[in-house]
Amino acid sequence: MVRSVFFLFCMILAIQFPAVSQQAISRWQCKVTPAPNYSLTKDQSQVSSLSDGKYTTGNSFWKDPGTLGWQNTGKITIDITLPQPVPVTGINLNTVTGQKAQVTLPLSVLAFVSNDQQNWSFAGDMMGQSSVKDEYYRIVPLSLRNIGITGKYIRLIVVPNGSYFFTDEIQVFTGKQAAGKKSMMVASSAMEGFVKEQRTATINKRFSAEGAGGDAPVAKSMAPAGGSGVTLTPLASGLAGSGQTAGGDIAIQTLPGVSEYAAFSLINNTAAATGVKVAFTASTPAVRYQVYWAKPVKSRDFKVVPDALMEIKSGETMNLAKNESGLLLVKAVATQSGAGKLTLSAGNTSRTLTVTAGNGALSAYRQYKPDVNVWPYFNDTFFKGREESARQDLLAHYVNTFVFHPGILLPNIELAKNEKLRNNLSYVKGFQNVLLFLDFSGKKDDFLSDTWKQSFLTWYDAMVAALQQQGIAASNIYLYPFDEIKPAQLPVYRQFATWVKSVRKNAKLFATVSNATVLNGLSGQVDIFQLYDNGNVLRAYRQQRLSAQQVWLYDTKKPTKSLSPYGYYRLMAWKAYADDVTGIGFWQYADAGHEAGATSLWDDFDGKSADFAVVYDNGSQVISSRRWEAFKMGVEDYMLLNAYAKKYGKAAAMKICNRVLGDADNPQTGDQARTQLIKELE
Repeated sequence: MVRSVFFLFCMILAIQFPAVSQQAISRWQCKVTPAPNYSLTKDQSQVSSLSDGKYTTGNSFWKDPGTLGWQNTGKITIDITLPQPVPVTGINLNTVTGQKAQVTLPLSVLAFVSNDQQNWSFAGDMMGQSSVKDEYYRIVPLSLRNIGITGKYIRLIVVPNGSYFFTDEIQVFTGKQAAGKKSMMVASSAMEGFVKEQRTATINKRFSAEGAGGDAPVAKSMAPAGGSGVTLTPLASGLAGSGQTAGGDIAIQTLPGVSEYAAFSLINNTAAATGVKVAFTASTPAVRYQVYWAKPVKSRDFKVVPDALMEIKSGETMNLAKNESGLLLVKAVATQSGAGKLTLSAGNTSRTLTVTAGNGALSAYRQYKPDVNVWPYFNDTFFKGREESARQDLLAHYVNTFVFHPGILLPNIELAKNEKLRNNLSYVKGFQNVLLFLDFSGKKDDFLSDTWKQSFLTWYDAMVAALQQQGIAASNIYLYPFDEIKPAQLPVYRQFATWVKSVRKNAKLFATVSNATVLNGLSGQVDIFQLYDNGNVLRAYRQQRLSAQQVWLYDTKKPTKSLSPYGYYRLMAWKAYADDVTGIGFWQYADAGHEAGATSLWDDFDGKSADFAVVYDNGSQVISSRRWEAFKMGVEDYMLLNAYAKKYGKAAAMKICNRVLGDADNPQTGDQARTQLIKELE
């Protein structure tokens, strides 16, 4: 990446600050808190680069050593000391948005001016004067104009809206300017509280600006146009998006055991709030139905999405504000061949869902299901009191891989003395694979010493025996030394792998890989590769012709609540089938964050970054989401594709698969493909 004097940027500044005699202030001093910690540039970044007049260009802003970068930081304070007190008329800060790398614009950049560093005049929010939104990639010059406050000290407090914040240049302007309106004064002792209040106000303002309507439980994107009174409109797919309505009532062709979904938009088109009674009756017990309200949740990208599945019992009343819409999701599972009908009523409107199950059953194709790993750490706060509910939910969604977190594994402690670990052992029942995440990234000086080796083997043998008592085969227990192994960690990985396989010949190893450059160094050492699904890693794996018993894929996109149930979650399995891999997964099942206060999966804003989760809590129970059910559909699609390939050949299955992946924004294409698979498998 090239840093150069950015002439165009200077021209923009001339437009942004039209008042006479505007000039940039030079020779100011700066300090930042905390220090930049972005791993790729922290050892090269210099605070002085913020005022050197050089701007980063190119398409990887965050990799340039001339930028300062922060990762997983709640807020960043930039303190500027001017040579002398002057009228501050404007401030510019250069930053970047890059959705391709999950780099988002900050939520706020709050600017303050002071003469004594004790009492600060609030100059405004630099994001408040910007209309730029997050994009695939764009370098963004932020500005604050018409400040009109005299002072020697400037404080910029950056509140990130995700995991990252980057900047490479700041400019401060002075000159003649009419005095601005009287600014709010904030004492240093009150600064933290003020920033929190501004953060909350900015979040609410952004939701209002996006048309989400504050706390109103409305998913406007799901509401089809038209209608009067209370309407119940079938959607074209259980995973349908905005305006995708069905032409009439819904009919689904399926097999016994397959999970099917139908969606209905319930809209109160009246000018007043109303209670709507929702009732449903089934024509036969041969099809099991469950009806859910997809409760809207707020996502970190300021969208309100119908996602959390709250089960509704027949006869319950839904309260809808005027012009409010709600999404109803019906889950249907046939227990035998034949036809069944569900009649769904809301107010005076009724709709029908007909489910016809052909001969055969999904259970005949269970041998074709993929391995699934979503890193469910049962020692996380979310699971406390919900362990059994979570275990059953994971198994019901085909998750067959249990992962022990390094925070409770602690191989330096005898298993008999590790109460937390022993208390987690029973939760592995029903799973097939167990990953022992060791995390040697913080290894101590005695690592791989003779004493360490003996202690580790004693612990490992005890763990294998304890897991076998829970029904886990020794051949399905995998050591997981590093997460997303880095080049510098390869020697340790190889040393450990070589040693442990020499003394325990049946020991298995697991590795997550997000960097293609490490693949060759792992040749012959890994039994399961779980590769980051960006295309490059899997391509490198194929090119290098490495050997492993299994290859899985995983992804880490966020904010998870607004990711497409169909395009991201359901099609994950279709992509795996196309790539000829046998396992899938994503980060993560129920990660609310690990800093203080970040405990709710309902709140995307209680931590430094968005939640990584597909479930919610409701008392002691774990409740599902549209996204989690979409993922389950994908797993079942994968099973059907494999069965179809067994009957008609891989090429025939790939033709269907490619058609679906080529129309990744249309869930009807996936539904039609599933119907074709089912009909031709009968």
